[in-house]
Amino acid sequence: MRKIWLIIPILLLVIGCGEEPLIGNWERFGDDAEGTIVQVEKVGKTHHSKLLKVSGILKELGFAERDIKWRDIEPVRPNKWKGKDLIKIVDASGKIASVEYKDVYFTLLPDGTLEVRKFAKEQEIVGTVQKWRRIH
Repeated sequence: MRKIWLIIPILLLVIGCGEEPLIGNWERFGDDAEGTIVQVEKVGKTHHSKLLKVSGILKELGFAERDIKWRDIEPVRPNKWKGKDLIKIVDASGKIASVEYKDVYFTLLPDGTLEVRKFAKEQEIVGTVQKWRRIH
């Protein structure tokens, strides 16, 4: 009986370590793209996110539901990942002029906020730091 009580906590630890903190739905907040929702999924050995709802300035920039917003997300260390973020630029008439993926870092903060930060600071309409909260 004692062995069972020793095995149960070890099993719970192993199961808990296998949890993937990025997987799920995330809502952007605190900027002009507030209300945008992505769904993060595991794809092979990496993760990506699909846009489920496009809000605010991202609509004006030509983002659409089912766009792959983040891709090639790989762990760097606990609660930190690196990957690529979809960037769209529109011309004066509102048509998409360019589409590219830029390198970003993802950090899961102690309060549960997912922070997405560019490797290098640039002038952008949307900003270099994004904040996301998990939703159900």
